[in-house]
Amino acid sequence: MDNQRESRRCRRFPVKDGVIALDSVYGEIIDMSFGGLSFRYTAYDDMTTEPAEFGIIFGGEELFFDNIPLTNVCDIVMDEKAGGAGEVRRRGMAFGDLVPEQVVTLARFIRQFSLEK
Repeated sequence: MDNQRESRRCRRFPVKDGVIALDSVYGEIIDMSFGGLSFRYTAYDDMTTEPAEFGIIFGGEELFFDNIPLTNVCDIVMDEKAGGAGEVRRRGMAFGDLVPEQVVTLARFIRQFSLEK
């Protein structure tokens, strides 16, 4: 299974540390590519369901990546009962048109926080 061919346009990199903020949604980044990212978050009843168009990525204190253009691709339930607090969900987001400076910052983030070296 380790030698399965990647069928996506952009290779995904699992990340060891990284948080994304989209309006009122904060999530732990699962993986990232030059095309987008996926993250895990806990959804509560009072949360807005409208996905944000821009986000901020934090990589500890080393990296702050803001005003990232994003498009919601999917949002699925991973675990309906997260200790009674809400349901754990996974959301996939595609990057919009990144300016060259954002591409450089994204490459630095992937290089610093990827589990694959």
